[in-house]
Amino acid sequence: MGDKIRYSCESGFVLEGHSILTCIVSPGSGAQWDFPSPFCRAEGACGGTFRGTAGSITSPGYPAEYDNNLDCTWSILAEPGDTIALVFNDFLLEDKYDFLEISGTEAPSIW
Repeated sequence: MGDKIRYSCESGFVLEGHSILTCIVSPGSGAQWDFPSPFCRAEGACGGTFRGTAGSITSPGYPAEYDNNLDCTWSILAEPGDTIALVFNDFLLEDKYDFLEISGTEAPSIW
């Protein structure tokens, strides 16, 4: 209990998740890490998992145009009871080809 492990990625990759995990007591299941295991994704990749209190998600190469046939899926993780707010500062989709879908595990309380 209390041991820590540090994660990092090789050059050309970005760490998604917490870089330091701590072993904690979990009622009923013994010991576990305090956060899910992080992973490395290629820099400039389209999509991934976002954790944190604030940040920015952009298309590859922004502000330049993105390539055709991209399928970018971002997962935004939050603790139960947290609020996730999406603010769009610059947003443009190509009619008949592009779309934005926002979904969650619970019905929204504020739109």
